[in-house]
Amino acid sequence: MKNIAITIAFLLCFALLYPYNSFAQSTEAPGPVSARVEAKEAQPMAMAMKPVMDGLTLLMGVYSPLDEEMKGIYGGMFSLSGQYSLNMGGSTDLLASVGFMRRSGNPYYNVPTFSSGRSSTIQIIPMELSIRRRVTFMKSTSGSTSRGFYAGAGVNYVRASEEIPEFLSAKGGDFGTQIFAGPQVFFTRNLVFEGEVKFLMNDVDMKHEDNKYSITLSGLIIRAALSWYY
Repeated sequence: MKNIAITIAFLLCFALLYPYNSFAQSTEAPGPVSARVEAKEAQPMAMAMKPVMDGLTLLMGVYSPLDEEMKGIYGGMFSLSGQYSLNMGGSTDLLASVGFMRRSGNPYYNVPTFSSGRSSTIQIIPMELSIRRRVTFMKSTSGSTSRGFYAGAGVNYVRASEEIPEFLSAKGGDFGTQIFAGPQVFFTRNLVFEGEVKFLMNDVDMKHEDNKYSITLSGLIIRAALSWYY
């Protein structure tokens, strides 16, 4: 299952990058005279419609696990992430991000008659590398009130730790994938609101002394973000 998920993510990355590469290769170079005329006419508009470049993003939202056991013990949890966007030309970006999630829960949720007084705690740190493609639906010449949509895919490495006082303290980490999409709204040329729906595909092998077990962290993250592009 994990190999299939990684293969899907790489195929999506290729699909996101291929249209840009094909367009760049198929564009014919104009003649010297027409090139000078077109460059002169396009200069004011290019200055007004400056493309999105590198940027920093703060994302906040809610993570909802799909696994029934994770959902029963911890339910949803708050998600906080920081992200760096590196423009690779045109509307293609390379994204690198690190996030943090932490939640306490009831490890005996499925035994209502049993109460130990102990609560478990899980901490999740996802580190992600993704490719994103942006599409603009409406753009103003000033760069403000522009609206668009983006979609992407990538790979991640998730570190997790789980603790039940006086009983269990386990840690682990493993690779997985993610796919995501969302809208973009430019308040100004630099300040941007972004919404995002992300699907994580992760299973993490945990280790406690000589004992090992696996937790399924696959789930949905719905979040909002503010970005500053420069």
